[in-house]
Amino acid sequence: MGRIFLVTGGARSGKSSFAEQLVAGFGPQIVYIATARPFDEEMIDRIARHRRQRPSSWQTFEAPERPSAVIAEQGRCCDAILLDCLTVLATNLLHLHRIDWDHVSRGRLAEVEEEILVEIKAIYTAAQQGRADLVAVTNEVGCGIVPASPMTRFFRDCAGRINQRLAAVADEVYWVVSGIPVRIKGD
Repeated sequence: MGRIFLVTGGARSGKSSFAEQLVAGFGPQIVYIATARPFDEEMIDRIARHRRQRPSSWQTFEAPERPSAVIAEQGRCCDAILLDCLTVLATNLLHLHRIDWDHVSRGRLAEVEEEILVEIKAIYTAAQQGRADLVAVTNEVGCGIVPASPMTRFFRDCAGRINQRLAAVADEVYWVVSGIPVRIKGD
């Protein structure tokens, strides 16, 4: 059974760099799962920077909606998997739904969030069933002010619940602040 590591922190805190360093110590066979979609020039640049900083020997899979399938398949044969990132995954899954944010019911939001949480559970279930260690990167979005719009409030709340679920099953959790990782759960 593989171990689960969660790396969280604010935007541009150094989460991905730390996660890459962490996963590199688990063995030579590394699988990288990217959830980002290149939807504008800034994201294209960000994806390119991430690619440049990863070793070319790592096998990369683009899985913007169902990384659990890659974890289930690859987790049996590699040393470690780096999933970057859960909040981008949540955004991708949220945007699969056409929601009128001015007229959305709580019931509809609960359904959407449940669909997202099903994928999160599938991620950690696949990781627990494989032999590879999983390092998952996520953003901590709940440290700021209450967002003004219904969509951003929903996203913040959903991301918080995603992070809580994965942290609960993780062997180790790291909070990265200004490039400095702080272990907040584990040995």
